[in-house]
Amino acid sequence: MHILLTNDDGVRAQGLQTLKRELAAYGHRLTIAAPNGQRSAASHSMSINKPLYCREFTQENAQIREIAISGTPVDCVKMAMEYFLVDDRPQLLISGINNGYNLGSDVLYSGTVSAAMEGPYYQVPAIAVSMYPMETERCVQTARLVQQLIEKVIVKGKFPGILNVNVPPQGEISVDTIRVVPQTIQVYHNVIEPRKDKDGSICYHIVGDIDMDGAPAQSDVAVVRQGYIAVTPLKWQQTAVAAIDIVKNCL
Repeated sequence: MHILLTNDDGVRAQGLQTLKRELAAYGHRLTIAAPNGQRSAASHSMSINKPLYCREFTQENAQIREIAISGTPVDCVKMAMEYFLVDDRPQLLISGINNGYNLGSDVLYSGTVSAAMEGPYYQVPAIAVSMYPMETERCVQTARLVQQLIEKVIVKGKFPGILNVNVPPQGEISVDTIRVVPQTIQVYHNVIEPRKDKDGSICYHIVGDIDMDGAPAQSDVAVVRQGYIAVTPLKWQQTAVAAIDIVKNCL
């Protein structure tokens, strides 16, 4: 299978490089189009009216092509789909493995998930994969789990949409420990942190302490807290279908 890989941690990030090595070992043909540096929380932003610079790396494996791009994760997918692979479209898009969760409402801000959202736009299924913490052996196990998801959901199940996968810091990493659940609200406390700059002036950082205790049972946040792998099907369409008649009646 020809797979497009991307992320928001940068082309040299451990998660992406581990995924590259493991999927190549299964015989997949891989194109990596990823940011040349950290782009976390880039959401679905694109670099409009701003030049993009690309650097392609030489590979020993002829089945692998790797390109670093100066833009956002979505820029990277669009560069691949609209330029580098315009006549050689992949059969699957995978974004990750991200260092840190992308749970609940955080998918709105996530560069990892936003890159995966581009898949169905190009009629290609997509998987976003995140874990915490980025521990070497569990990262390898997560990459191997991705191969099982490809076999069971993408190939055999012919799933056409987006899967959001989050792996907890403990517990077995296998299909048996997956829970398919809806997303919920991801709550943070102490979101704004005032700090003193080098010159003594006050600046502000958006940070936040994650609160996973109040999540509804059988939601992505709750099952990860319990040590299970959360898998959530997503869609990029945001129409509130049930509200259409309500708005019509108001007008």
